[in-house]
Amino acid sequence: MTRGQEAKAVKAGGQGQEDQRMTERLAALGLRARSVRLTDNRSVMVSMTRNNVLRIHRGYATAPDTVLRAVVQFVSRGARRPERLAAQREILSFPVRDVVRVRRHAHAAPRPGDLFLTDRLALLFDELNRLHFDGRLPDIPIRLSGRMRTRLGQLCLDPDTLVPFEITMSRRHIERHGWDEARHTLLHELVHLWQHASGYPVDHGPTFRSKARAVGVAPVARRRPATARSRDRAALND
Repeated sequence: MTRGQEAKAVKAGGQGQEDQRMTERLAALGLRARSVRLTDNRSVMVSMTRNNVLRIHRGYATAPDTVLRAVVQFVSRGARRPERLAAQREILSFPVRDVVRVRRHAHAAPRPGDLFLTDRLALLFDELNRLHFDGRLPDIPIRLSGRMRTRLGQLCLDPDTLVPFEITMSRRHIERHGWDEARHTLLHELVHLWQHASGYPVDHGPTFRSKARAVGVAPVARRRPATARSRDRAALND
């Protein structure tokens, strides 16, 4: 067996264990299915195949029993329409996209002027850390991205350890909307960093919203920068 084949076998084994754990959790909540398959399909979060195999997005592996119980209700053949609709609302209320781990990608070469911007962002990080978090947040690299079109910023987590490894800021956002808006975006990401440092899930749930309000950040995942033109879509912070 080659190294590549060994790596694939290890990965498949890990995925099989995740599937089995999810099968056991859902079975304990009343699911009647041959098996459960965790997927990365963001278009169809939950579905039952003709072979009675439940396909569910792997982000739901961290969902509480109330959400998984709704999954069982949703795919139950005897469920009535009002029950299915109520279950669907419960399923969709879980912020599955917030818990999907970010994969590391190869970065494009820095542009002229990026060093000035990242140095200024680093100073702003220190200022906001002292002002709102008593200087207790850990230092973390800040990188500019030219690929971000709808996102303003993002706290990136290692896919294996779920430890933050960098904050990515949209170069386009800074250039187009200015430093007041960039400050707001960076503070949004610091709230996520605070979540991780405090042992909370990194998401846009109740702990995020409470802390965001406390530090003066819009308690939402999507916001429209103040200087954006009216035709622009709402942008996304992660």
